[in-house]
Amino acid sequence: MSKWPVTTLHNKIFIKHGFPFKSEYFSESGDYIVLTPGNFFEAGGFKRQAGKEKFYTGKIPKEYLHKKGDLIVAMTEQAEGLLGSCARVPESEVYLHNQRLGLISTDTRLVTKEYIYHLFKTKTVREQLRLTSSGSKVKHTSPERIYNVQVPLPEVETQKRITKLLDTIEEKIELNNRINAELEAMAKTLYDYWFVQFDFPDANGKPYKSSGGKMVYNEALKRNIPVEWSVNNLKEITPVSNESITPKDHPEALFRHFSIPVFDSTQTYGVECGSSIGSNKFKVNGSDLLVSKLNPWFSRVIYALEEDDQICSTEFVVWRTNSDSIKNFLYQIATSGQFISYCTQSATGTSNSHKRVNPTVMMQFKFPFCADIATAYGEKIDSALKEIMSNKKQNKQLVELRDWLLPMLMNGQVKVQ
Repeated sequence: MSKWPVTTLHNKIFIKHGFPFKSEYFSESGDYIVLTPGNFFEAGGFKRQAGKEKFYTGKIPKEYLHKKGDLIVAMTEQAEGLLGSCARVPESEVYLHNQRLGLISTDTRLVTKEYIYHLFKTKTVREQLRLTSSGSKVKHTSPERIYNVQVPLPEVETQKRITKLLDTIEEKIELNNRINAELEAMAKTLYDYWFVQFDFPDANGKPYKSSGGKMVYNEALKRNIPVEWSVNNLKEITPVSNESITPKDHPEALFRHFSIPVFDSTQTYGVECGSSIGSNKFKVNGSDLLVSKLNPWFSRVIYALEEDDQICSTEFVVWRTNSDSIKNFLYQIATSGQFISYCTQSATGTSNSHKRVNPTVMMQFKFPFCADIATAYGEKIDSALKEIMSNKKQNKQLVELRDWLLPMLMNGQVKVQ
């Protein structure tokens, strides 16, 4: 029972639809980024897409260019759980307001954007949006349906105190996300430099190709590669583990369970009792990379660390690597645009929302390879990848704290003085 007055959002918030940007102007580079539901975390918050952004090179309607702090809401459930997710735009003059998203403004005498942002993370709001949505496969909502949502609404000063506390937690989460984005971009830049442009350090420490290193045409890749390199597929570099376990045989055990829904919302695992896990899972070791075969365009890749009792959904293919350095190199392969494109084109299925790439086909992905250079690259980025994974774990703990506080703050059960 809420201790605050409960009301609808009619005449308190206002939602503007986005612009239908034309796909013919989408590009892998440019000055402006088209926001999509992929830029939302399921629970809410802005998800950066380092290396996966959709740039736009066509004419830009200025009124659809976001400012820092704009509050946007996912009006379409492109992935399960995204409907009604809210995010705050992190920069001005970079992001474009796409048609699948709503831009929220408020009557500031009654409600703040910051309060709406946190309010839309609560189960009560999201459940109302889900129940009033349209569409049998892909759910949609509308401004009018959002206005009809019933919410607890304290006075504006109380709203500000609540959001200040929640934002302190969010700022730390966002800082970790920014650090991770920078580290991931650094690792990708080095990967491109060494394995796409082939300017890895030669015997004299100079960039190989730019310094006249010998190249030879490879028929399989239809491009030049360094003369001493080979072309390998994934199966030749790393085995796949199908070692499985039935968690219900260990009902009292606590498992670190990598599932797709939990990964989408937290980027790490959930802890579950064996008795609550209904189907067989794959065992996970600290040397493993977990690569989702479901809807490969979402690029779900998990870098496992050394921890006890780790398991994962059978929707993942478990790459059991033989060294940390090769694991680090393969992490870049698994998150590269070429690999994602290959798996996306190879995915099959009768449903547009559920397509899978066959693991045997996945492991046939070919790439230029030199064990010494791959190992050297893996050693260089090792500390960065470990920090990224550590930040993801810390964020999971912060999210759990925020989610524990959120409903109690929003219904007045806990008050901020």
